[in-house]
Amino acid sequence: MANFGIERVYQEFEPVTRWTSEPDAEVLVADLPGFKKEQLKVAVTATRKLRLIGERATGGNKWLRFHKEIPVPLTVDTDSISAMFKDNKLYIRHPKIKTEIPQTKPPSPVKPPVIMKNHDLHERKQGHGPKAMAEKPTGGKTDQLKHVAQQKTDQLKHDAQQKTDQLKHAAQQLKHDAQQKARELQNGKKELIGETKGPLDSKDEEKDKVGAKWFEKYKEATGNVVKEAKNKRQLLCNLAASVSLVLLILLYARNAVRSSFVWDTEE
Repeated sequence: MANFGIERVYQEFEPVTRWTSEPDAEVLVADLPGFKKEQLKVAVTATRKLRLIGERATGGNKWLRFHKEIPVPLTVDTDSISAMFKDNKLYIRHPKIKTEIPQTKPPSPVKPPVIMKNHDLHERKQGHGPKAMAEKPTGGKTDQLKHVAQQKTDQLKHDAQQKTDQLKHAAQQLKHDAQQKARELQNGKKELIGETKGPLDSKDEEKDKVGAKWFEKYKEATGNVVKEAKNKRQLLCNLAASVSLVLLILLYARNAVRSSFVWDTEE
């Protein structure tokens, strides 16, 4: 039977609390021996504080009560807080706020600017700086290749000219011999004019055969000289075109190397 009109005498109780951490939540555990679930109240205030209230009778008009407010961590979601009472312990679970960490690419390393000192600028103007030092080997190599190509061209021209002169000399010798034989035959024919026609003796036939043989040699030698001269001319044209192509490639490579050096220095 309830005792109406009897004033309650309250004794303040300070519950023991502690925090435990889970991967996705923070849990507040309060030790409340002797209490029941219906004797407890749990609420979250507008100022983000967890309010715990409880009271129970200990006998007669004596009561045990507590009133405790605990700040809620900023990393938890206040709308998802839940409580569970078990084995004289109150478990209040605070789920953590799920935040998506944006995936950002690591910043690319910034290349430090090239600072040119007055001494370096003076050396570059005079042609002794780093850029000038880098360009000199390239220019020397290009000049060396040009020199080698020119030597090869001059050697081929010399060989072709020498061969042409030899062929001309041989052709002139053959022409001279053929003309001499032709004059001999002409003189022989003049001597025979006015004589009675008759069969040629063996000496005349032999002279005719020798003359015809030398004439054929002259024709063959002349044709070979003309053909070989044409081949030499074609060879010289091809050689000149090849040397020009090599020089163009070398000049392009040299300009490309110079452009890369300028670019590296300006960066």
